[in-house]
Amino acid sequence: MAGRKKTPSNSQSFAFFGAKQSELLRSSVRLAKAHLNATGVLHVGPLPQTRTGRNAVIDGFRPQPISVEELGFERVPISFSVVEKELAGRLAETPKGTVLTVDMGWGLQTASATANFEGWMAIAQRLAEEANRPIVSLYNRSLLIDEHLLAALRGHPVVLAAEGITPNPHWLPPPLYAKGTLREQVNFWLGGIAPSLVRDSPSADRHAAEGADPMWLLNRRSDEPTIPGENLRERWKIRCFGRLRIYRANGSQVNWAVPGGARMKTKTLFAYLLQQGGKGARSDDLADLLWPSAENAEAARNRLYHTVRALRQALQGSSRNENSGYVLRDGASYILAPPDRSWLDISAFEQLCRQSQSHITARDLDEALVCLRAADRLYSGDLFEDIPSEYVDDQERDWCWTRRYWLRDMFLKVQRDAARIYRERAEYSAALSHCQKALKIDPLAEFAHEEAMLVFAAQGRREAIERQYALYAESLSRFDDRPRSAELKKIFQSLVK
Repeated sequence: MAGRKKTPSNSQSFAFFGAKQSELLRSSVRLAKAHLNATGVLHVGPLPQTRTGRNAVIDGFRPQPISVEELGFERVPISFSVVEKELAGRLAETPKGTVLTVDMGWGLQTASATANFEGWMAIAQRLAEEANRPIVSLYNRSLLIDEHLLAALRGHPVVLAAEGITPNPHWLPPPLYAKGTLREQVNFWLGGIAPSLVRDSPSADRHAAEGADPMWLLNRRSDEPTIPGENLRERWKIRCFGRLRIYRANGSQVNWAVPGGARMKTKTLFAYLLQQGGKGARSDDLADLLWPSAENAEAARNRLYHTVRALRQALQGSSRNENSGYVLRDGASYILAPPDRSWLDISAFEQLCRQSQSHITARDLDEALVCLRAADRLYSGDLFEDIPSEYVDDQERDWCWTRRYWLRDMFLKVQRDAARIYRERAEYSAALSHCQKALKIDPLAEFAHEEAMLVFAAQGRREAIERQYALYAESLSRFDDRPRSAELKKIFQSLVK
């Protein structure tokens, strides 16, 4: 264990971490020239432009461009086998001293890319070895979310930094990175520090999810039951916005319609346990949620037993691992235990929203728009939109309703901020598009009416300003009987005077 790190060779997958998008490629090329003896650059992603519109020369190199669209990074769903095949062909055509640089900003371009981001690391290492070329993945620390940066630290064996080529102490071998449990990975890291820290049975420890906290699938408790066959469990991609969906590693979806099970109750049970996280939920609470009108408590508990069984069967799917342990019994409670490092759209959405606010505060509006667009794509509808209202509108537990509206409010703020930035840049069509998205969800969203009127004013369209304000007044009379906003009225009057 202690001697697992070897002296880095150039035919490896390197990570480069930068903090400013405009300098990301320039800095990495300069270091590749100094430390990797680069004689040419093949670059995936946008290139700096000269004033005449040509690709800029960087440190004596004019990088050969490959667009993310050309490789398939923006396909939905993303196919890394296609990406790998295309890149292998392009690398085969380059001379020996060529370095491939990849702007990892593609991970924010589609929801599929965000969810599958960590699939790139194994491909980068394999391509580097097979093509005998260094591959440098460029990570903008001010743009990518925490989950992306954690994936980079785990997935690249070496880092290209100002100090030179540096072995990455957080790297994990691909098999352990892809399928190892969190405790197995920690065991590997500890073994790199001192062999005496290695435990004989690293897979004996298993921790269940911590709940709706943004990093809930990375935070673990140490007192959870053991799960047999943990090494057979592959990560899920869980989509909670809009229709609740779970995607397995092979791309298939969990089928909630289990023979003998009630589809919506099975789905609701998963959603509720997902929100409860590592603390789980008591059987009596689950029975009361799903069967509030049951003739007696015993009948409700019996129905719960069958629904838990149906949920386990749905999550297991065609897997032969009968003891997959996705739903654990702990005394009088049930606990949901998804595979380690499963991806959750809520987590990525919240991180992107926070990141966008930091960029707006710093007036880094290009970076802010990237985060806002990525958050916009992730929000495909309200939280657990297809869970019946009889289960969601549960005032006693309030397990979904408040959370749903809080996330909806975050999405509206995404539309507000994006509309404002686009309007300030005179990109009026894009600004209006975000206003319309907001008004579709909340016809009384005053910021959306205000932004739309400001756009029309910038275009000199007085009649459109009047039409927008009339729409606001009509929406008030239809959806709410409250007085008109004095502030919005004042803005309207100033624009039409």
